[in-house]
Amino acid sequence: MERDRSLVCSSLPSRICFGIFSGNCDMVIGGRNVGDSLIAQFIYTGNGFYLQLNDLMRFSDLIDIIRRRFRFSSSDVFHLQYSSPGCPVIYLDSDLDFKMLFCCAKIYKLDHVDVNVVKDVGSSCSSKSVLFDESFSEIIDENDYLDDGFKDGPTKSYLSDDWGSYLLHKGQKFESVQDFRDKLRKYAVQTGFCYVLPRNDSLYVRAVCENHGTEKCGWEVIGSVAPINNCFYIKEFNNIHTCKGVLRNQTHRQLGSKIVRTCIESNVFLNLGLKPTDIMSNFKSTYGFEISYKVASRAKKRCLEKIYGSESDSFSMLSWYKDAVLETNPGSSFVLEVEENTNRFQRVFVSYGGQVEGFKFSLPVLYVDGTFGKSIYKGQILSATGRNGDKGFFPLALCICDSETEDNWFFFLQAPEGFAGTAGKGNHLYQNKRNVVVLAQVLQKFFKVAYASTERSYYHHLQALRDEGGAEVIDEFIAEIPLENWCRAFFKGCRYGIMANSIAESFNKWIVAERSMPPLAMIDQTRMKEMKMMSERRVESKSWTTQLTPEIEKKLVERMHKACSFRVIASHESVYEVRDDEYSYSVNLSTHTCSCVKWQINCFPCPHALSAIQAARLNVYDFIDLYFSAEYFRMSYSFPIHPVSNVDSCTEESILPPITKRPAGRPKAKRIKSSGEKKPIRCGRCLKLGHHNWQSCTEPLNGQQ
Repeated sequence: MERDRSLVCSSLPSRICFGIFSGNCDMVIGGRNVGDSLIAQFIYTGNGFYLQLNDLMRFSDLIDIIRRRFRFSSSDVFHLQYSSPGCPVIYLDSDLDFKMLFCCAKIYKLDHVDVNVVKDVGSSCSSKSVLFDESFSEIIDENDYLDDGFKDGPTKSYLSDDWGSYLLHKGQKFESVQDFRDKLRKYAVQTGFCYVLPRNDSLYVRAVCENHGTEKCGWEVIGSVAPINNCFYIKEFNNIHTCKGVLRNQTHRQLGSKIVRTCIESNVFLNLGLKPTDIMSNFKSTYGFEISYKVASRAKKRCLEKIYGSESDSFSMLSWYKDAVLETNPGSSFVLEVEENTNRFQRVFVSYGGQVEGFKFSLPVLYVDGTFGKSIYKGQILSATGRNGDKGFFPLALCICDSETEDNWFFFLQAPEGFAGTAGKGNHLYQNKRNVVVLAQVLQKFFKVAYASTERSYYHHLQALRDEGGAEVIDEFIAEIPLENWCRAFFKGCRYGIMANSIAESFNKWIVAERSMPPLAMIDQTRMKEMKMMSERRVESKSWTTQLTPEIEKKLVERMHKACSFRVIASHESVYEVRDDEYSYSVNLSTHTCSCVKWQINCFPCPHALSAIQAARLNVYDFIDLYFSAEYFRMSYSFPIHPVSNVDSCTEESILPPITKRPAGRPKAKRIKSSGEKKPIRCGRCLKLGHHNWQSCTEPLNGQQ
């Protein structure tokens, strides 16, 4: 017949608008009368048409009809696909595939099949200019003659490209009603339209285009749950939009945190420290859509809730986690305290057995510090951190409580394992004094007092400090803290040259992402982070060939080089006088002392001692503390933190979250540093040390600057 027997969608009754129909429709093709025929619905970008097919038609004729109806150019490349029960995608690319379409309809007794027309954008020549010359009719690509900045870039594929095929035909099966809702959202986002749900419950869902009431758009999908297997099936599906503006955009009103969560949860599970800004940029490059900061933040929160439950429920799971830790990690300490009357969370302490045993081979110095939590329940995080022989931190214990009070500090330091040696806590003397303004000049002189190596040096610098800051103010300032807690000249024992609490600050920064999580998530994620770190350091140390750790070996080489410039004179057994061009020092190898006091303070031979050791023909490694050896480093990480499985995680105990009061003002994400923590700079105008520059300087000048 000259004219194809095509039917326009709008001209068909509503009962026909859902696919392919088989029947005994008479059709004449090439002068032959054929009994069996099919009416197919061909869909492309939300538009479509109906066409009567017969198994004696040629596939090339079908392609010509589709190209003409959708106004494809001769250079456009596209392919056809349909689905059948058990096979979501079947390609229709040849005469053989065309015949198999009818066989499939007979076998499965299909009453409809939608045929999707998929255009191969990367192979399309629609953006190319076709020029014809009298001598030849070759297709010329204008990109061959344009500069790089004017060429059409390659078409990028996104993971969201498959979303447009999530809804295919009537009878399509989904695992659950929630699975259907998720795929419906993604289908609408990728196709470029919004929908509303006139009915949406646990058994039945009906979705229509949002223009159904204003522009009478006919797009509609209806589905329900089958009682026999609790799977969701599409009962009715009209995939034709009669409204305007169905176009995929970079943003979509219904692209919310529920969709984003399903796309990013694998990345968040691998890196819970992923920031919302990183999620936004990754989602744009991977899925081709722009999302807001609020959507990214909520999507990450939904991922955390999928692992650990809601923030309020995480407190109840702490009782299960306590039993799991004590069972899987022998020697651990886990103390959970709640209020007796209300059963509200009060505080929790945790230290793993591997950390307790490994700390015995780390430096006998403990850093304790507190920092604030960032979850909705806030609170304080107290930590005890050691130091390994390679100048790295060694996490030992963690405590989550409501605030940094004396009672909570006493609970933390008197935990089952006990942390009585809190060396370094007095180092925050000038920082923890509230409502005190410390000038830069006073601060510099205070440091000289704290770092004084001898009592004579201490009193000398103390007098200079009193003259600068005022005797009454300075005496009151330092009277409350014993000298041995902050001045190394009076410290009893070896403090390994440690005067600052920087290790504890490094640990607080290391867990900055975990501090935003609820208690259970924070403790578990910190455990995994510490477990991974201990494993990596254990493997790394096996490849060391030096007797000391790399950092200490490097320090030894530098001091050995300085020791070459000294002259050594033997006094008697183990006692030597070491001289340079200006000073002389007394070194006693038997007591590990030097008159410069650095050997005693740092627990590491000073250059004068190394010079005397070499003069005595002794091995320098015999005079170095074992805590700096590579063997002790390996031993400190030979006690692993064991995994904690949550396969059977359940608890019957209900622990209520603490009652918190939101402080006034905007929530602070970073700790406000005191004036003493800010590094002073030298002003270019008055040339004084302080916290101002030449632009903000208000110091009077005497005309000599």
